[in-house]
Amino acid sequence: MSDVVLNMTVSVDGFATGPDEDLERLHQWIFSDAEADAEILAEFAAEPGAYVMGMGMFRPGLEPWGDEPPFPHPVFVLSHTAREPLVKPPATFTFVTGGIEEAIMRAKDAAGDRDVWVVGGADVCRQALAAGLVDELRLHVAHVLLGDGLPLFGKLTETVELREAGTVTTPGVTHVRFRVVR
Repeated sequence: MSDVVLNMTVSVDGFATGPDEDLERLHQWIFSDAEADAEILAEFAAEPGAYVMGMGMFRPGLEPWGDEPPFPHPVFVLSHTAREPLVKPPATFTFVTGGIEEAIMRAKDAAGDRDVWVVGGADVCRQALAAGLVDELRLHVAHVLLGDGLPLFGKLTETVELREAGTVTTPGVTHVRFRVVR
């Protein structure tokens, strides 16, 4: 049975973006020379069978991703507006208007036995967590205090118990895995 994995980079003070939606400092680890960072980055393509994201991640990502987005599996994009799927090999972006539950259900169908990764933005991550759909959190905590920006978790309506499943620290980031306790 596949898991739903929330996979996000945050600052030490919990921001998913910096002031003015800046992501540069948070994602420097992606370009690191550290072998452990490269191994964790390789999981992004190797482990999941599908991804879920929101329009807040999809829209600004299209240009920097270019003609070959970093998603080698189907991507389900939460949207308020229906539209035809966008094919940018190897990715196919399917737009889902029925909410987080529908997006994750469709992603699970596409993923088969593989995991579904919820990769952003922060609002989509909060929705998945609040709906009780997340089995594991993989947080990449960049070694920086941003002081402002978009918080990943904001105010949760319920307590979510976590059990640590692993930690790897490199010079610029600490990668922490948690299982959601049910």
